[in-house]
Amino acid sequence: MFLNLLTERQKQSFLALATKVSMADGEVVPAENVTLNVRVAEMGGHVKAPPDEIYGDAKFEVFDTRQSQTIVVLELMVIAYSDAEYHEYERPIIDELIEKFDFNAEQVARFEDWAKRQSPLSVEGWGLIAEAGPVEG
Repeated sequence: MFLNLLTERQKQSFLALATKVSMADGEVVPAENVTLNVRVAEMGGHVKAPPDEIYGDAKFEVFDTRQSQTIVVLELMVIAYSDAEYHEYERPIIDELIEKFDFNAEQVARFEDWAKRQSPLSVEGWGLIAEAGPVEG
């Protein structure tokens, strides 16, 4: 939803983090896959996640503005909630970002509330589009 505001390098790191979150519980369910694919499409469809960031340490420093930090946390929470469960293995990845970016408890509560409401709408919307035929572009 907001990923177009990130730089190309930030998009790559976001995709690595999103992939980590999706794989964290050992199972990528269809709703998570749809949500992840929507994010890739939103970023232009050409963004590739650096494998060393998927399987290694995150590159927090690329998110060097408060706006980019907020976008990353919001979007990752939407992915985490896309299967209606913020899994215990997904939480530490996002919590590490929250700590590194120094978000307070009130901010985190607002982010989670928004993500809980946004995630099912995103999945539902893409389901409606898919029913209309193959997604182009």
